[in-house]
Amino acid sequence: MQRDGRPVRRVAVVGVSLGLHLALIGCSGSSAPRVVDIDPVGPTVIPTAPPPTEGSTSVTVAPSSGGPPATTGSSGRDREEVSRSLSVGDRRFPGLGSADLDVGHYDVALDYDPVARVFDGTVTVSLTTTTTTDQLAFDAESLDVGSVAVDGTSRPFLTADRELLITLPTAVAAGTELVVDIDYRAELDTTRRFADDAGVFVTAGGFWSVNEPDGTSTWMPTNDHPTDKATWTFVLTVPDPAVAIANGELVSSESASPGTTAWTWEQTEPMASYLTLLLVGDYDLVDAGTTASGVELHHAAIDGSTSSLDAYTEVTLEQFEFFEPLFGPYPFDRYGLAITDSTPGLAMETQGLSLFSSGDLDGSLGALQHLLLAHELAHQWFGDAVSPATWDDIWLNEGFATYAQWLWLDEAGFGTVDEFAADALAALPDAGGPVGRPDELFGAVAYEGGAIVLHAMRSVLGDEAFFEGLRTWSAEHADGAATTADLRATFERVSGRDLKGFFDTWVAAEQRPDRYPDPESPA
Repeated sequence: MQRDGRPVRRVAVVGVSLGLHLALIGCSGSSAPRVVDIDPVGPTVIPTAPPPTEGSTSVTVAPSSGGPPATTGSSGRDREEVSRSLSVGDRRFPGLGSADLDVGHYDVALDYDPVARVFDGTVTVSLTTTTTTDQLAFDAESLDVGSVAVDGTSRPFLTADRELLITLPTAVAAGTELVVDIDYRAELDTTRRFADDAGVFVTAGGFWSVNEPDGTSTWMPTNDHPTDKATWTFVLTVPDPAVAIANGELVSSESASPGTTAWTWEQTEPMASYLTLLLVGDYDLVDAGTTASGVELHHAAIDGSTSSLDAYTEVTLEQFEFFEPLFGPYPFDRYGLAITDSTPGLAMETQGLSLFSSGDLDGSLGALQHLLLAHELAHQWFGDAVSPATWDDIWLNEGFATYAQWLWLDEAGFGTVDEFAADALAALPDAGGPVGRPDELFGAVAYEGGAIVLHAMRSVLGDEAFFEGLRTWSAEHADGAATTADLRATFERVSGRDLKGFFDTWVAAEQRPDRYPDPESPA
């Protein structure tokens, strides 16, 4: 389902077999008009030329491939071919990302005013250009940008639609390293609802965030697509006694000004923008030791939830021991559970610190809690370490995590994988598009449909080749993004079998088979 071109996220707990299924769930710094038109089929965007204004620049842009050379309307220099990409070419989100940029690191400083409900932010972006370009473009929806500097020199800029366009003094070649400083303000929308949107959600005591698929660019300028991963530093300044949490390791918490504390977090492993986590509120930070394989466990629990952590930590330790032989070594240095005041029924695989609602992890330990914990932990391999190269590939996240939850529920005695798979195949509607291009981004076709594909492939290949394929996939594509075609190539190489017919039937076809293939059947 789509609303205004954006997926409507549905939050529900519905039944499969034992009742076990989780459906995970612009202001300008100038008076420049909003003038960017987006070509939905490719990575080239052609802004019309606005009149020059303070804080902006006049531009005339040609496509990055074909057509006449591009020129700048204000420099008077000779015409030259440059790329000015406002998209990475994702079919579902044609306005996201820029193909001209490879971001290496974001240094994010946010000062939160809980009365005005605003962030005063500075983002320092260290990047490398991937093409010859004289413009930098960042996703920045409804952000009030005050100033921009490139390599320490102030630069003209333009905000248009959800883009921040920065004019360089001259075209730079591919491979050029640049440091961009952006000062801005973000007004938090207190009416934002998780069911309709992504981003930061304000609560009485602070806020929580879920940024999949495009929420990060609502509170900071970013190259907001999973094909461009980066490392991150977050410095979150909040009024005392609130605690501010982000991804990675807590480096320091120091007084910033009377009555405020700056919390600094370092995310040193590459992370897609949609996996960022921001939490502010009355939290306890809990060191929970290490797993048997040496992964550090660090939890965060909203006031009143800390007592729930012991049981959930024990289950998480057991899940690590179960999943690592199947999927390969855990891909990061740390993991944890963030129990928040978020929407019940929602869980999110924010990298290294998965988000859960205190309404779900409420101290009880039944099938639902086992399911939630397994699903989000499995996402650290499938979605976080290996991210989808296009949002049509969402089944590589959700189908894999759903299959992992079936595996764990089998291990924990809540039913068998075969039972869950049979029920899912019988219940999955015929409509909804192929698994490899589902109509609804966060719907049953991506979740159960994706898990059904994996169960069918396991039936065809056998356990040895199937799980070796999962481990190979996780290792070869870690810290990157990959496609369905990449998955097929991995499993073909590992199994020595041609899987074109299988992928055509189970992944690409509009109509799915009504029964699983016989074991060891031809692909």
